Amino acid sequence: MTTGERRIVAKQAHVYQVKLPEKLRSQGERFKILLEVTLSYKAQPRRTRRNRRKYLSTWLDWECSKRGEDPERFLKRILKEYDAPENAEKGESIFKWMLGKQNHHGIIKGVSRSAGTLQKDWAVVDSFELTDAFSIAVVGHEGWNNDPEASVPYSLVVSFEAIQVDIPIYMSIVEAQVETEIQPAIEIQSIVGS
Repeated sequence: MTTGERRIVAKQAHVYQVKLPEKLRSQGERFKILLEVTLSYKAQPRRTRRNRRKYLSTWLDWECSKRGEDPERFLKRILKEYDAPENAEKGESIFKWMLGKQNHHGIIKGVSRSAGTLQKDWAVVDSFELTDAFSIAVVGHEGWNNDPEASVPYSLVVSFEAIQVDIPIYMSIVEAQVETEIQPAIEIQSIVGS
């Protein structure tokens, strides 16, 4: 989870890498893992709205990296597709999300996770299909506020749960994240100005 106050402006992306311990993705074990990603942010609403996107001063959404995509390449793809249509996404997804983004419907059809200021999505994956790490980008988009310095606070939480198996995974995930924070080359948060 993000700690402290994180703020982002429109046309900006923050990329976080989530490392997974070997114990969780062991080839010898087969158990289901429930992965949940929750993004919550606070933006100023506008009383008169023409569409859902222009209702907020700045709106956010999140995106997950593809299988085998390193963090730098993931960030380049996110920034390149900032103005691209949402259906421009290509590549094999690591997770089959239940809700998905608008025009990228998940398993449940007709709903979108990016419709509000609280965005949650989840996926169930076999433990042996997990990779050693994946990235999540929080992307800011322009709403009704034209001020390029207008920022909104947000919080991002990623959680894991072993389904129908009682295995302790909390400490191994925490230890893997501590290793990530020590290595500055892996700590990726990029800011792009307009």
